[in-house]
Amino acid sequence: MTSPPHRLSRPDTPESRARWLHEVGGLTVEEIGWRLGLPAEKVKSLLEKGESEAVLIPGGMAGARLLRHLSRRLRTVYGLSGVHLAPFAPGETDPIPAIASVAARWLTRLVKSSDAPKVVGLSHGRSLAAMVRELPEMRAPELRFVSLLGELTLSHTAYPHVVMNYLAQRFGAQAFPYPATLYVTTPEERAELMRMPVVAKVTDMARVAEVWIVGIGRPSDANQLLGTGMILPGCLHEIDQRGAECEILGRFFDGRGQELTTSLAHRTLSPLPQDFAGRRIVGLAGGPEKVAPIRAALRGGLVQELVTDTRTAVALLDPTEHSTYALLL
Repeated sequence: MTSPPHRLSRPDTPESRARWLHEVGGLTVEEIGWRLGLPAEKVKSLLEKGESEAVLIPGGMAGARLLRHLSRRLRTVYGLSGVHLAPFAPGETDPIPAIASVAARWLTRLVKSSDAPKVVGLSHGRSLAAMVRELPEMRAPELRFVSLLGELTLSHTAYPHVVMNYLAQRFGAQAFPYPATLYVTTPEERAELMRMPVVAKVTDMARVAEVWIVGIGRPSDANQLLGTGMILPGCLHEIDQRGAECEILGRFFDGRGQELTTSLAHRTLSPLPQDFAGRRIVGLAGGPEKVAPIRAALRGGLVQELVTDTRTAVALLDPTEHSTYALLL
């Protein structure tokens, strides 16, 4: 697989680290500088110096080429505008740390770019919380982050993986939480809450957000919404019986990425499926249990960009293609 080097002539040198990040990780000079805390000119110097060293990198340039090829292949198969892949290190089993690191780099580049968005919408969950912990401190006072879905549990306690406050601290930005439960008792209660000024303001901001960053969940007993008290077990069982394959923003979709028509859908405080259309939505997810949910989301066009790990990316392709990417597994 593509992984950090096991044998290097000088295993801890800045030169070897820069070369691995460039050749295997596929990072640009600027991204390497951000990772190592070095100016771009210093990184260029390290890369040039490193070329003369005997550095043995498992996968080497072949691994880097495979990463780029796999990214292009996923974009072609699913019509995605972007794919950001996180290689696994030896012995790793949890994909979230690797995905979080890649997602944090992507978000940092986005915020620093000349066409940076003014408003970014966020869901919540372990992957997004891990991404936020990886972000560097930077100043973006004009940027606004808005929560895309209710953040309170059924007992009106805070959901543990909400990231709004931490984002405000890291970026010096404005953060707007969604001050309501994700699910309510009746459609009438939902309509009443949506008319409240504080909820209406957050909802309007979500509609104008240029970018949404969302997690992709699975409708099972392992779903974080159940484990954290956001949803009752009976509701999740009913949804599972209806053939749900994935969950995004608290809404449940079948294997074709179409929302299931259930009573819960009319009691959910999050954007409607029609609000997904024509928007830049970036999904974060990975791991064997997330392959089916991610595939459903991609088939339904629910996300336009994907941040995932290499093993999950390969599993999303036809089995006949898996051997092509054996080096990444």
